Amino acid sequence: MISILPITRIIGIVAISYGACVAFVVVLIGKFGDYPTLWSSVGIAISGGTTLNALLFFLIYFGWKRIWSMFPGLNRLVFPDLNGSWNMSIHWQNAEKNGFVTAKAQIKQNLLRISMEVFSRDSDSETLIALPKRDSESGRPILYYVYRVVPKNIKVDAGASYEGSAILKISTSSFDRLSGNYFTSRRTTGHFELSR
Repeated sequence: MISILPITRIIGIVAISYGACVAFVVVLIGKFGDYPTLWSSVGIAISGGTTLNALLFFLIYFGWKRIWSMFPGLNRLVFPDLNGSWNMSIHWQNAEKNGFVTAKAQIKQNLLRISMEVFSRDSDSETLIALPKRDSESGRPILYYVYRVVPKNIKVDAGASYEGSAILKISTSSFDRLSGNYFTSRRTTGHFELSR
């Protein structure tokens, strides 16, 4: 998700804000107490930097969900919160036949990464790459998803693991639907539909 944010601007804003805060504290100490020495200024900067790092760590891994729930407009401005369990329909086809399978998907997301695991009757899949983006023209949120399917050995012809790729478009009305076409290294194609 962080790839969607203007990261250079964010880093610049954080750095300038931090520098201004440290300068303010140093000036404030000099005004009401002894003039700060170089070492006391370094100590203030290090303790401030440590506090800022802890705050950013908390925001990236935990606090962003609270911010997204307090300001639902961020789902539209940045990227929707896709965390949770999803019901999944997989429509597939190959050269000889086609079919339909239901599955469960579990999406885990924070500001740095996103992953999706899919569990079906005959196989499980794991994320190799998941990249959130916005359509350059419409601004619609899209999830580029590359995965590995590991068949369960419950059938004689289960086969070996294989890779697949999908582009999942996210419903802009309520952010509770994802859908898109996929293809795999087994030369199968199909369509994913997810809802929660």
